[in-house]
Amino acid sequence: MNVKPLSACLSFTLLGIVAYSSASLAATPEPESFSYSALKNKSEPTQSFEAVGAAAQKTAANNSIPTQNDTLLPFWGAKARAMGYELPEPFGININYMNMRQDINVDSIRFSGLGWDSYNLPSDLFDIKVGKTREKSKTRTVKLDAWVLPFMNVYALVGKTRGSSVSHVSVDSNPDSIPSGDFMGKIIAGAVHNMYESGQLKDLNFTLKFKGTTYGVGTVLTSGYDNWFGLVDLNYTQTHFDVLDGSIDALTVSPRIGYRFTTPGASRLHLAPGHLNLWVGTMYQDIQQTFKGDLNDLTMPAELSGLMNIANGENKGRFNVKQHLQSQWNMLVGAQYEITRHFNVTTEVGFAKRNSVFVSGEFRF
Repeated sequence: MNVKPLSACLSFTLLGIVAYSSASLAATPEPESFSYSALKNKSEPTQSFEAVGAAAQKTAANNSIPTQNDTLLPFWGAKARAMGYELPEPFGININYMNMRQDINVDSIRFSGLGWDSYNLPSDLFDIKVGKTREKSKTRTVKLDAWVLPFMNVYALVGKTRGSSVSHVSVDSNPDSIPSGDFMGKIIAGAVHNMYESGQLKDLNFTLKFKGTTYGVGTVLTSGYDNWFGLVDLNYTQTHFDVLDGSIDALTVSPRIGYRFTTPGASRLHLAPGHLNLWVGTMYQDIQQTFKGDLNDLTMPAELSGLMNIANGENKGRFNVKQHLQSQWNMLVGAQYEITRHFNVTTEVGFAKRNSVFVSGEFRF
């Protein structure tokens, strides 16, 4: 029987990571783990099935259609299979690894709760300037996903992040800004200013190590034509870090477009013909930009630690940081090789203002 391949379905699953920089954080979801499975039909699909969003692909092939048992998911899947479509396996599990580097712009850092006995230091005593901040992190995650509609995938993820950031920090103070009656404040401000002028508190390397747990949910909407495919991934993550109060929230939108190639089989390795998917895309991030925590959780530079130990005599000191990403957008280039219907491997590289390398292995069932 002449089989006319007609459409394709793909799934993207996104995981989230966060990066803590100086006394600040930037949450950055990792690229998705990608799965692309051919849909074949013996006849042209009706307009009604196209309306429910099956991703379309027209290729020339005369392959036999593998048998697939009916499953609850995706909804409308039974109708699609009855029309001759081959759907991807409905469920997937991914093991993912991400290595990331990015620059952060810190707008302000303020301390509060400083002082000793009955004396409280002014909250604006320290004038802290932050120069270049570079963050690096490594994240490992596990993600579960399911096709709920032929064109819609949903997923949940959990992961661990470890990393560090290096910031160039300078600390100054203006004695003239302290009220005339605050003699202790003027003395401390004068001492800080003299240390700044002498270079002791200029261009300090502030290294911060961090770790945390990330949870996330997301959805992917897909479409396609011929061997071309496109998708939009929406992802929400929440990360709890050991050096911050509460959690950091991030919303990410990642559009991608790509092309699907058929690869020959390898009889010696008992591998059937597979598929290689290549794509380009971009990622937008909207991340919480104000962070608070306990000063005792931070490791200060040696030049600053003695001063802060005196100022934080009651161990009640707090920090408040406002910051933003250098760019909310970066570019992506990725590839996925489908070894079998049930297993594939993926890699993706991010560049521009944020550099990243992502690898993933996926099993579908």
